Amino acid sequence: MFITFKVGKCRIPELCKKRGISLSQLAAMVGVSKTQMSDYVSLRNLPSIERTYNIAMMLGCAPEDLYEWIEVSDSNTEG
Repeated sequence: MFITFKVGKCRIPELCKKRGISLSQLAAMVGVSKTQMSDYVSLRNLPSIERTYNIAMMLGCAPEDLYEWIEVSDSNTEG
C-alpha cells in the first residue's frame, strides 16, 4: 500500500494567537507581504520549504505543525 498526505487546515493563525502576534507581524518577520501570508493561510499558495522553516522558527514550532495533514491511502498506486 502507498500512503501519501495532503495539506489540510492551516494552523498559522492559531499559532500566531498563541505567540501573541498578528499575521501582519509574522509576514514582516519572515519578509513576505500580508497578501502572501494570507495566501498561505487560505491555501491559495503554499510556502517554499525554506519559507516554511522560517515561519515555523518564528512561531516556535516544527514546520509540519503549520498545517494539519490528512493521510490519503491508495492501494492502487505504486510508489
